[in-house]
Amino acid sequence: MFFAVLSLGLTTLSPAVPVASLSPGAAVAVCFSPEENCAAFAGRAIGSAEREILVGAYGLTNGSGIVEALIRAKQRGIDVRLIADKTTPCERNSAVGPLAAAGVPIWIDDQARIAHAKTMVIDGAVTLTGSYNWTRGAAANSENLNLISSSAVAAAYAAHWRQRLAVSVRFNGKEDWCRVATTEAR
Repeated sequence: MFFAVLSLGLTTLSPAVPVASLSPGAAVAVCFSPEENCAAFAGRAIGSAEREILVGAYGLTNGSGIVEALIRAKQRGIDVRLIADKTTPCERNSAVGPLAAAGVPIWIDDQARIAHAKTMVIDGAVTLTGSYNWTRGAAANSENLNLISSSAVAAAYAAHWRQRLAVSVRFNGKEDWCRVATTEAR
């Protein structure tokens, strides 16, 4: 009954959200920082990957535990791919370099004003999303991170990830990109 009422409410409030987007069979686990260790929560999900991790990132820094888990996943043979905001490679302590060095293909979403996604789709079955950036500093903030176990939700997030990929630029090096990003910002 709840999902039927929610469905009716969504269609009246936002006709852009199809009723089919609702996933009544989804299992959801939540993490709240600073009270909980959301980096470890994300790390366990990343560690369970068997095939693929599609990452959307606004903030991405070394020392978060999350980047290190992504590098370990890549080393295990997992297909890890990243779309980042145009400012991400140029930020202090950016983890774009270590991820690129580990062989993770990286694209920059330079079409959106801000590529503010903080998402991971793991094996087309699990989605991590919330306000939690993939950064060391996020652990000290009041943030949330949701793990949604649903192939339907994962398919929706993966489809959006691929839409952003289609308009993104392949990252080939911080030096070239950050010089361009700095010039455009002026």
